[in-house]
Amino acid sequence: EEETRTISLHDLVIDHDKVLVFKKDQTIELPRKEFEILWLLASKPGRVFTREEIFDKIWGADVIVGNRTIDVHIRKLREHIGEEYIKTMKGIGYKFDF
Repeated sequence: EEETRTISLHDLVIDHDKVLVFKKDQTIELPRKEFEILWLLASKPGRVFTREEIFDKIWGADVIVGNRTIDVHIRKLREHIGEEYIKTMKGIGYKFDF
């Protein structure tokens, strides 16, 4: 029996196995990295993740990515799912607000 890995918070449902996000009655397809960032943040609502933690968990510590890469992915995520879910913690990083 397979376990479906989903996170449901308010009107968002994030389905890890299908790599899809559902908001109300809308299906949102995200690019892989954006989905992985969303899954990371939403799996621990309220916890602040630094940019470095996000880099390490999504890209791996050995990969060098530009400093603004996370910011661009977060901006695009907000465009897809709405501004209200991901909060910027100035000078620290990001958290999923619920």
